[in-house]
This record gives sequence, structure tokens and C-alpha cells, in this order.
Amino acid sequence: MSSQSIVPIPADSPFSLANIPFGIFSTQSDPIPRPGVAIGEHILDLKLLAFEGIFANHGISCDVLKHTTLNAFAALGRPITSSVREYIQSLLSPSSTSPLHSNPSLLERCIVKQTEAMMHLPFDIGDFTDFMSSTTHAKNTHSGHGHGDVNVDMFDPPRAAPGRASTILPSATPVVRPVGHLPPQNHLSSGLPRGSSEGSVLAPTNELDVELELAFFVGVPTEHFERVPVEKAEEHIFGVVLLNDWSARDIQGPETLPFGAFNAKNFASTISPWVVTLDALEPFKVPHDIRKVPSYLADKGDMTYDISVSMEVIADGSTTDQRETGEARSSLRNSYWTFRQMLAFHTLSGCRMRTGDLIGTGTLSGEDQTSLCSLIEQRKHFPHRMFLQDMDEVILRGWCGTPQRGVGFGECCGIVLPARL
Repeated sequence: MSSQSIVPIPADSPFSLANIPFGIFSTQSDPIPRPGVAIGEHILDLKLLAFEGIFANHGISCDVLKHTTLNAFAALGRPITSSVREYIQSLLSPSSTSPLHSNPSLLERCIVKQTEAMMHLPFDIGDFTDFMSSTTHAKNTHSGHGHGDVNVDMFDPPRAAPGRASTILPSATPVVRPVGHLPPQNHLSSGLPRGSSEGSVLAPTNELDVELELAFFVGVPTEHFERVPVEKAEEHIFGVVLLNDWSARDIQGPETLPFGAFNAKNFASTISPWVVTLDALEPFKVPHDIRKVPSYLADKGDMTYDISVSMEVIADGSTTDQRETGEARSSLRNSYWTFRQMLAFHTLSGCRMRTGDLIGTGTLSGEDQTSLCSLIEQRKHFPHRMFLQDMDEVILRGWCGTPQRGVGFGECCGIVLPARL
């Protein structure tokens, strides 16, 4: 496949012809959300191409590319979605046989500048599950809440928690600082009535945090009580996004035992808008480190993806702000579990997986201090580092390879707005 495209692609763009990530967008002239793929600084409008009959002879009903989510398309399964992706690559290649190459008018009509588009959640998300996949993060946060040391037994069996699908947000959506029950020592005057639950106070969180993660979307659903073996798991995975699982640490502390985080986690999780398919990630597969795993999760083809991730916190836009803010660079290779193992474990009991279900990796912290992917961990090594303040902006990024010869995820952004009192 040629690396050249009939749509100009900046050299450092995360959305090269080798990528072709899928998303849902709308425009001012056409406000109904519709499927597209990112190419350079533009979006290829798949709904318009479907109406033009471009995909009529490529194994799919064109109706699935006219929906307001990717659910129907992803449910077709990897053989078909892979074929469509390859065909889109050929459409964008400078070939005389491409209808976009031979019909400049059609190309002009189906190309939209990303700056002129609004991005939406790519799927109708039914359920959200978040795994614990970093031994470093487990040690740093588990012991930090007074629960003792963490050892490898916390990963036998795997640990995961249900999240709140209704509060998953597309990138660039502001996040309002949550209110909850805080321990008295964490309380700052807020003007809110004080609660009476064991001395706690009702107030906005003072310890708003982030968690740098990746997450994958289920494509092909499973039947109820069907168990998916590790070696078949990728057949059910459509693609991957960045995930920021926002957390209120002072609210989380009292909630953690005996059940687990509730209001500390249920207010917002942000994902990047473009779903990078497993096909795009295939060239970046690498062997997974040998780790102790239950026998039913042993995988002869045990592989993960060499996906690098980063986090940047921009302090409230003030040029005079000298606060230390969080930065981190890490990798999916720090995850104890592979995508395949996460999905296999999720279905171990027969749990039904539906198209659009989202499964997070958990925080991807590594052992190095520069790879700590939450502020609560960074504060152990950088005492002056602060939790998020109002108007701080958080930007997550992800990529494989190099900017010139790789595949990227774009950005996952969110700005913190003051609590609603």
C-alpha cells in the first residue's frame, strides 16, 4: 500500500494512511452525527460515500455507515471491517482507479476539516469496566489508603470494577468538579451544608485527579453464558481509544472499603474521539513480558501492543502560575494484562458482552518516576505537585512508532470547571 494520500497529510500527523481510525462527527451544515475516518487534518465522510454507493460491492450493507454510532458497523466483525478499512485506504491512495481520485468533485464533497467538525462518542456504550493492570499503581494507591502492601496476589485473579457508562464524555468536554463526602481534615470552606456522616463534610473535592489509561471497544457481541477463550478474544475487539478516568481521591478514601469507589469515580471519564483499529495496531505487536497468570488466561500467542502514552497538565492558563503540574510518559507494555486476557476474564462467568461495551486497562503507571500516570502517585515523589485546580487542562496523547512512521490516537482533552454549589 502506498504511504501517499490524495488528501494532504502533515508529516507529524497521527492520522496517516496507515491508521484510518473511525469516529462519529457532525458539522454545522449537517448536525446529525455520522461515521467518518480521520486522515491528516481532515475527515472522510463515510455516510456521504455510502449514499453514493461507493461501498455497495464491498461486503456490507451501506445502511451501517449511515447510523449515528459505530455499533452496527463494528458488530459486522473484523473480517468485514478490516476489508472496509483496506478499501478506504485504496480510495485515499493516488490511484487512477479510485473514484475519489477520478472524481475531484466527490472528493471535495466528502472531505471535512477537523476544525470544522464536532466529535461525538463513537459508540452507544452499554457498559464500562475498568481493570487494574499496573502493579506500580496498585502499590502506590492501595497502600496510600491504609490497606497494607500489595503483592502479585492482587493479580491472581485479575481485578476489575464496573464503571458508569452514562458519564463517559468525548474529548474536549469540560468536567465539573464533583461534590461529595470529604473527611474533615480535607475540608475547605465551600459554603455548602456540612454532612453528618461520621464527621464527614459535604464539599467539592480538593483532590481531583486523573488516570492515564487506554481502553478498547467490543465489536462482535457474545452470547449470555458464552466464555471467550484468550486466543479468540481479538475476534470480539474493534479498536482502542485513550481514556482519562477522572478521580476524586478525598471522596474515594472513605468509600473504598468495604465496597469500592462510587461518587469518587462516577462523575466523568473522558475518551479520545477516534477509535484506532486492531488492524492499524497489528504492526506494533510485541511479546508480552512473562508474568504469573491463571492457567485459563495462559496464551501461547501472548502479545501486547507497543503503544506509548503521555499526560500533560496545563495550569489554569495563567502565565504567572508556578505550580508544579503533572506530566508522564508510559506504555501499554506496563499493563499486567493484555487486551485478550481482559476480555477472556470478563467472560469467565458467562458475562454477556455487547457491541460498544468499553473496557479500560486501568492506570498505566510504570516503575520509573516519570511514568506515574496519576497525580496521587506523583505526589509521593514530587511533594509540591498539586491535584487539579479549576481551569486546569489535561491532555492525554498516544502513539505507536514515530510521528513520521507510525499510528497515533490524537488527543484526549478535558478542562476542569468549578463545582456547582
